[in-house]
Amino acid sequence: MKIKFISTIVIGFALLISSCDFVSIPAQGTVGPTGPTGVVDSTVHRKVLLEDYTGHKCTACPAAAITANSIVLANPEKVIVIGVHAGFFANAMTTGTQYLTDFKTAAGTAYDTYFGISAVANPNGLINRKDYTSSTTNHIKSPGTWATEVAIELAKPPLAKLEIVNSYNSGPRVLTCNVNSTFLQDTLTGGPYKLIVSVLQDSIIADQLDAGVYVPAYVHRHVLRDNINGTWGDNLVNAGSIITNSVINKNYNYTFPATYPAAGASSTSCDVNHCYIVAYIYNDVTKEVIQVEEKKIQ
Repeated sequence: MKIKFISTIVIGFALLISSCDFVSIPAQGTVGPTGPTGVVDSTVHRKVLLEDYTGHKCTACPAAAITANSIVLANPEKVIVIGVHAGFFANAMTTGTQYLTDFKTAAGTAYDTYFGISAVANPNGLINRKDYTSSTTNHIKSPGTWATEVAIELAKPPLAKLEIVNSYNSGPRVLTCNVNSTFLQDTLTGGPYKLIVSVLQDSIIADQLDAGVYVPAYVHRHVLRDNINGTWGDNLVNAGSIITNSVINKNYNYTFPATYPAAGASSTSCDVNHCYIVAYIYNDVTKEVIQVEEKKIQ
């Protein structure tokens, strides 16, 4: 089988994904104890969420995926990408033999509708969901601006830290996911602050339109598969009642299906070995993400 990889600009990276191997997620950084109230521990890093809105019939989207991956490589363990398949270009065909795969999710469609991404065009994205207003499109970032926008966010001090602890029972395919959220500053305004926990799958082989060329065996990266705690997540804390350095624990159980979607010709296999969790904290008023983390299932 001939496979086209989305990263052709970094030879070393391409070697890591030879054949259909899973692209390894970088090891989680060490987070040490925090200091007094209002003092940010230097071992906690600000991480950035890059949402790449894409679709298998979007001819320019593979180039955007290369851009996203180059930013990850340039900022190891500091940038986390979610590939959100949404909008017209992500629709699965119901006839023929091409573009049958359905990568769309309820959460991804809701985000696409709320933030208006595909209504503007694909490929486009969000960087920490910053600059959002319902009356403008300033929050929608084109791939050419992603590196600059990410650099701006990385320069900001961390406001929170996240720790994900996964325990997986392979028999019933059940994940127990514990997410620990800690706010490092008590000066946050607005809110409430909420937590979203998503399931992603990497290295999925399916077709893709790439610069006008039909590619039958393309490697789809960072694919959003599901949300464990709903589209908009769970409430963590209201601004004004934040206790710095106090851990807020959320526990979740999730059963992995055999395929996404659960049945039908449009489904693709759910390989848990290629799955991981992405959790992020955001302000529910502004929708801006203040911290994000990822962790492999096993």
